[in-house]
Amino acid sequence: MINKKYLKLLRSKDRKYGENFIYNEISKNIIDSLDILKVPFSNILQFGINDNLVINYLKKKFPSCSITSADIDISLFPKKSDQKLIEIDLDNLQISDKFDLIFSNFFIQLTTNFEKLIESIFQNLNSNGLFIATIPSIENIYQLVNAMYETDNILYGGMYQRINPILDTNYIFKLLKLYNFDAPLINTNNFTVEYSVFKKLLDDVRFLNLPYAGFDKRNNFENKKYFIYLEEQFRKKYYKDNFKLDINYNTICAWKK
Repeated sequence: MINKKYLKLLRSKDRKYGENFIYNEISKNIIDSLDILKVPFSNILQFGINDNLVINYLKKKFPSCSITSADIDISLFPKKSDQKLIEIDLDNLQISDKFDLIFSNFFIQLTTNFEKLIESIFQNLNSNGLFIATIPSIENIYQLVNAMYETDNILYGGMYQRINPILDTNYIFKLLKLYNFDAPLINTNNFTVEYSVFKKLLDDVRFLNLPYAGFDKRNNFENKKYFIYLEEQFRKKYYKDNFKLDINYNTICAWKK
């Protein structure tokens, strides 16, 4: 189960990092998918208030569109005159409006009831509406995850859960069909990012809503010693000229006919 109070704390801390290269590259995948469509979108919903790239693209392509942005705590984000903000519970969506487009970037995986979320998204789409979202895949940032497990073994004699559980693509596809989405697609994408400074790698990863937020997590934030060991373990296995990190993610795309 996700600790929602802790999750809000994580998101409030991570706002200081601003947008980053990894997040923007994933955003471009959403833009590329939307760019080939000829369908006009007039009422749009964003889950997870991070994505200026996609928002700016949509405003340019559909100048008269209305955009609503939803998040678990809207106090974290500045109000804008051309954008409506609403606070949501991902496990129990209560949104009265209907939308032509619902999109999300590395956010919807934070629900503890993905089936109910998919059902709610379907209900909140207009006919001929599109749902598109990105979520991490099982191999995402595997170098960092493995280095964390190695560090845990050294410092604590065992391993802790370090990232939130990854959703199985077969399960997602079955849900999309169950709730009558038309022509659902799930594509796996990947790219590699290189860093000269390990801290910058960590800063970018923090922005992606990946750190484990379950109730059974370790009760304290790791200290400086942990990150010294973590960098050493990463360097031993995966460093060559730079710190290389593989970003693997799934893009979900489905229509409501």
